[in-house]
Parts: sequence; structure tokens; C-alpha cells
Amino acid sequence: MHPRLRFIIGVAAAASVPVVGAAQASFGFTLGSAKISDVRSQRGLSAILQYQVGPWLTLSAVPAYVHVSNGTVSSTGLGDLPLMAGAAHTFAGTWSPTLGAALVATLPTGNATCGLGTGQTSWGMDAGVDVAPSEGLRLSASGSHGFSGLGTQSALSAPQATSLAFEAAYTVAPRWIVDGSVGGDVGHADSTQPLTRTVGAGVSYAVAGPLAFTVDVGHGLTSSSPQWVVSLGIGTAFSGVSPVEPTSSLRRLKTSVSGGISRGGGSGKIGCK
Repeated sequence: MHPRLRFIIGVAAAASVPVVGAAQASFGFTLGSAKISDVRSQRGLSAILQYQVGPWLTLSAVPAYVHVSNGTVSSTGLGDLPLMAGAAHTFAGTWSPTLGAALVATLPTGNATCGLGTGQTSWGMDAGVDVAPSEGLRLSASGSHGFSGLGTQSALSAPQATSLAFEAAYTVAPRWIVDGSVGGDVGHADSTQPLTRTVGAGVSYAVAGPLAFTVDVGHGLTSSSPQWVVSLGIGTAFSGVSPVEPTSSLRRLKTSVSGGISRGGGSGKIGCK
């Protein structure tokens, strides 16, 4: 095993061990790449920092360093910074339903004039429900909407639209979880960014305790959607605050390509040095 990879796994495993009597911290790293169109693409590294304050409240931040390109020009730097506070509760009984919601604030830490981020503070909401109809199988439905600014930036969603996702995850072996998802935008969107539709699939392997490797791929279903997106992750958290299930390929893909290309009206121009 490569020394750097061994070091990352060791640090992640040590950090994932809960401390008795204290709130638990978790984190993850995700490498993502998306082909937006024939000439536009994005690559980046996202770090998910998560802090579970209590049994129902979780705080997280998702800083990202991104590289965006449009033909022969490109920009590289920090993307916008999503900050999230989420609450979730699992009810006893048949199917063990989980209900959750999260408040999202996106800070303009990216250079919008170079096509990195939006250049403005945005607010949004995320909510969902998750059920377990049988052992090893979980089904979820979730939605998100920005109600101020352009919302959380991602190559998989259009600003000002409502994004919906439907997902299924199945534990095929004690350490392996596979899942599939389909998502898209509905309602009003920014006039420069058509509504998108994306299908995704992923696999998660539990290395030790909550520490896991993830691999996810996605493909756009319409001409306005990203042609493809792929992500690789390691850690104990991958999607920031998920109001339902963290084992979600579409959420992990969205996180891996957030904070990059400005899609809010064409004010940014890729190509800054």
C-alpha cells in the first residue's frame, strides 16, 4: 500500500473512534470529476467536516478546492463553503422510518469573477424520509430548495430549482453496501441553467468501524445535465448533513462537485490565473 494512502487511512480510523461522554466528530475526503458539456468540466477535492452535537443534531462544513475549465481556459482555487445544521429522528415500529431536515448556508469563499462559486451568501433547506422495508434494504426520498441567493452550487442541480432524489441502498454483505439513485430538478430555475436529470450508482466498503471507501458514478439523462460525474471517497462522513441516509450515491456525487462553476447568470468568467 502507498505510504500516503496508509497514512490517510490510519488518521481516519483513529479519528472515527468515538470518545465516551463527548460529542463525536467525523470527516471524509472526496475526489470528484464531472464533464459538464463537450467543453466544460470540473475536478476537485472536498473535505467533509462533521460534528454530532447530540443524538439528533449534527453540524457540518464542506470546504472544496476545485479546478474548472472551459475549452482552453481554466480557473483553480477555493469553491464556495456550505455550512449545514441538520436534525433527524428515527421512529420505532414497522420499517423504522427516519425523518430529517437541514438548514444550509453557503458562504461566498470562491472567486466568482473567475467562475468559482456564486459571489453571494445563499440559504436553503434540505428534507427527507428514509424507511427500511426489509433487513438490509433502505429506501429514501428527499428534496432541497434554495430560498435566498443561488443556493448550494453543484454541477448536478440548477440554481433556484427544487431538487428531488429517490434512492435505494442494500447491504449485500457485512462490509458492502450498494445503492442506486435518480434525481432531478423541478419547478422554476435560473433562466441560464435548464433543469437537470441524473441517475447514479455507488458502492461503499466498510474498512474498520465507520471508516469506509466509496466509489460513485453518475450520468445525465437530458442534454442540459452533466454528461458524467465520478467520485472516490474515504472517511467516516461523505455528504455533509444528510437528513436521511449517508449511504447515498447521488448525495456523494453532488458533494464532490459542489462549490465550483458559477451557474447563476453568467457573471463569472472561467480563465482567471
